[in-house]
Amino acid sequence: MPAAPAADSKPQSGTDAPKRGCLSRASRCVDGTMQSGFYHLGLLVGGNPWLTILFSVLFIGVCLAGVTQYNVENEGEKLWVPPNSIGLKQLRSVRDLFPASARTSSFYFLPKGAGTSPDSGVGALNWEVVETMFEVEEIVRSISVEEKYKPEDASQTWNFANLCQKVDVPAFLASAQRPPETNQASAGPPSTPGGSFGPSAPVSTCYVTGLTDLWAGNKTLAMLDRASGRTVVDVLNTALRTSTNGTILSPRTGRPIIFNTTFGGVRFGSGGNVTGAAVALFSFQLENRDYRDPAAGTDVDPPAEKWELELASTLKVDPQEQTFTGAKLLFGIPESDSKERSSAITGDIAFVGASIMLILVFLAVQLRVDCSCVGSRIGLALAGGLTVGMSLGFAYGIGSLMAPYTTVHAILPFILAGIGVDDLFVVTNEFALTDKTKSRRVRMAEALKHAGPSITVTTLTDFLAFFIGSTTVLPAFSAFCQWAGMAILGVYLLACTFFAACVVIDSIRQEAGRADICCCVTCRDPEATEGGADTVAANPASVATGKGGTPAVDGAAVPASKSEVDSADSSKSAASTKSSGGCCGEDATRECIVNCYGPAILNPFSKVAVVVAFLGFAGATGWASQYTSQEFREEWFIPAASPLQEQVQVRDKYFGENGVPVSGYAVNFTLGNNRNLLLDVESAMRANKWINTELGVTSWYREFVESEINATEFTELSNEEFHSRARSWLASPANVRFNSSLVWGDASKGYVRAARVSAFYVGTSTAEQKIAAMTTLRDDVTAVEKARGRPADTVFASSFVYSNWEQLVVIPSEAIQNIGLAIAACFVVVLIFIAHPTTAILVTLAVALVLVDILGVCTWWDVSLNGVSVVNLTLAIGLSVDYSAHIAHAFMHKHGTRNERVTLALSEMGVSVINGGASTFLAVVVLAASNSYIFTVFFKVFFLSVVFGLAHGLVFLPVVLSIIGPDAHEDFTPQEEQEAAESATVGTAKSDAEMARVKPATSTAPQGGMKSLQSRSAQ
Repeated sequence: MPAAPAADSKPQSGTDAPKRGCLSRASRCVDGTMQSGFYHLGLLVGGNPWLTILFSVLFIGVCLAGVTQYNVENEGEKLWVPPNSIGLKQLRSVRDLFPASARTSSFYFLPKGAGTSPDSGVGALNWEVVETMFEVEEIVRSISVEEKYKPEDASQTWNFANLCQKVDVPAFLASAQRPPETNQASAGPPSTPGGSFGPSAPVSTCYVTGLTDLWAGNKTLAMLDRASGRTVVDVLNTALRTSTNGTILSPRTGRPIIFNTTFGGVRFGSGGNVTGAAVALFSFQLENRDYRDPAAGTDVDPPAEKWELELASTLKVDPQEQTFTGAKLLFGIPESDSKERSSAITGDIAFVGASIMLILVFLAVQLRVDCSCVGSRIGLALAGGLTVGMSLGFAYGIGSLMAPYTTVHAILPFILAGIGVDDLFVVTNEFALTDKTKSRRVRMAEALKHAGPSITVTTLTDFLAFFIGSTTVLPAFSAFCQWAGMAILGVYLLACTFFAACVVIDSIRQEAGRADICCCVTCRDPEATEGGADTVAANPASVATGKGGTPAVDGAAVPASKSEVDSADSSKSAASTKSSGGCCGEDATRECIVNCYGPAILNPFSKVAVVVAFLGFAGATGWASQYTSQEFREEWFIPAASPLQEQVQVRDKYFGENGVPVSGYAVNFTLGNNRNLLLDVESAMRANKWINTELGVTSWYREFVESEINATEFTELSNEEFHSRARSWLASPANVRFNSSLVWGDASKGYVRAARVSAFYVGTSTAEQKIAAMTTLRDDVTAVEKARGRPADTVFASSFVYSNWEQLVVIPSEAIQNIGLAIAACFVVVLIFIAHPTTAILVTLAVALVLVDILGVCTWWDVSLNGVSVVNLTLAIGLSVDYSAHIAHAFMHKHGTRNERVTLALSEMGVSVINGGASTFLAVVVLAASNSYIFTVFFKVFFLSVVFGLAHGLVFLPVVLSIIGPDAHEDFTPQEEQEAAESATVGTAKSDAEMARVKPATSTAPQGGMKSLQSRSAQ
């Protein structure tokens, strides 16, 4: 006689079990209602499989009509910035007042050849680089393409001359050249004795700037200097010495050559003379002719885009393919860069096919009965793949009506392939475990009666996680969650209808002894069985349910005692295991769990070790997670092997300290009545520590006041005279460059719609620095508005990078809110379906520990906190809860000591949970080789979700349940079982005698460890 169990492992009996509480009764009510509904659905599907398939296809076809509203959104500010944020409102106001006038292309020239180095000697300041720069400029001016501006327009020729951004310059500058005989570099534009540009009217010329500006873009002049023995360094130092306050004016545009943005890695010698530079920059601008293309989800300029691609193709993006002998060229051309970035995702689309192929193979292997032509189920696996594809179509159709498509949506196929197929395993497994003496109609009814509630739980947890995610203020995150929620709902609906019908048809094929796929071929004689059911059982161990394979309590008569219930359940599992495999091998996983795995983790020493190890690891990852960086960098969205990566590295290394441009704006004011307003804005910007004062703060108003207005006039001039002087000053040829900084309203009355003061930030590398740079400057400039009693949003600071930096401000709160709500929602769902607060808390604890582990490891794995990673972390919650919830659910329906209940739960659900993890892993493992940042983060987070989810679901939670797990639920009484059976079959008993009473499936006796475990449970 076995020894009495320990006090903490006291078995439950029918007399000492606790009475069912309100949670248990509510759970039973929900479960019973769902069982009845799914039973009747199974009758319809099982009796009309072909009609079900037809209606399913028609339903998806109707849903696909929604793609007529499909649109793509690619603009960063519409994806990652809260739509109601003040920053976005101000940025749009700026773009209305100061439309982006140009598309800028930048070219970085580095020294090339033996004995040259960017970081030593003269570097890029050599004649070979200058010659290469002139060569590139000639190529730029020679490129032409044929293109339509709009689809309805006629095609025309586009070249640099009619595409470039024009700037107004004094007439004499447009044709000025240094006399060859003087052999001196031009330090700036010629001037009249009075020091002004003279009265000549301005003319337009293409905006080009760079090292070649020292010779007014004239190669002949440069070669004359070279022939005279002068070095490039000599020419540059001469220009600096003869400049005004170190500002060199371009001889061909009249604009300043900004030294720190034209030369990178500059080295100085004695006396402050330049001795060398690592990089020399050349850039030009094309006029911005963008218009909105709804199909592309962004603004387009077909002529400029085609011309830029042709230029990039001619110059060669990869330096290894370039033919320039004098310099190494790295460039950033808008359309070429855009194509390069998008290739990170489009180039990895092949991974979608690879993932689907892996899942189809996995389905085929797991669904097979044996290795015979009849037992093979490749056709059913293909039906499973079609189910996933139709679900994706459902998501596209319904999702298009709800939100735009974004780059984040590219991971949807992987989510469906990894998570969605688990529902298919559930349906197939439950059908295989039904009584094969019954008709297929009743078998499918019983299968869906058990599978339906189970996959409802998993679908509901995932759907709630997505629903909560859709409430975020980040549009890209919200749109993705809406689509993903529809995708999960689609696979749920189709698993219960379309795929269930395919399972019935496959059973007809097996009964007829026909070959898989080639159904016209008969492999063996049909075997008649009672009820016309198929004669070959599926492999329940191999086909073990995905994440949701928890069998519900049968609505039919069951053994009278609790021990008999568990014995029958485990006997059924053992029998299925023993009979599985055929020529493909016998699956002994459940026996291994009972004989080896269960005893290994449930002995006292192992329990202590497991709890200490898991909590210790959680402590370490929790400590590490506080150092999770918050970052969102553009180079992450560039393929790792792209030459564009090197260009970004050069830019950051040699020009990173310059920071990005930013401006202070004042709108809707009268100049004469607000004479100090722009001066105050400028002062506020200069005083901010994040402004790069070395690059200067450009203010047209200060130059006007200092050059045209003395102190007395500043206060005493009438408004009319003040306005007149300002208009005259801005109209002079010397000051036409400032016209882009001012938008007049009624100029005669001095009314200004908008004016700006421009500057550059210092280099910022961390999220904290970027947030501080943005928020402090905003506060400083807005303080001017408040001090002068201006209306709200009429004085502010703004920059194009704020659309990225705004995300950094809201991400922490959004992450906490969405992850917290998702965990809370999972707790509620688990509480309803498991119906015990202690167990629900333990499951939620396991999920929380999984999330902590993921965050900690992500810190070590270079995954930053941003919109992309928060999306995946929210998905991880819905995925992780399933691994633990179903082990806990099975535990609450088993009886005996805690150790015995844990072992029974693992033997029933262990293989199911492993298969669920395996399918998810196979769906994402191909992304390990991806070049896309979005795919890479998705792989890392989902890989960690599978590893830690399985570890906590199969190791940590079972051990904790064996220590402090609550008592099992009290089962239905025989009278309640009879009522449930009658409820499930109401309305159908008269038409089908088999449905008057649901019989338990027959099974063979369990063997080995399983049998002894059942004996202990019964005792």
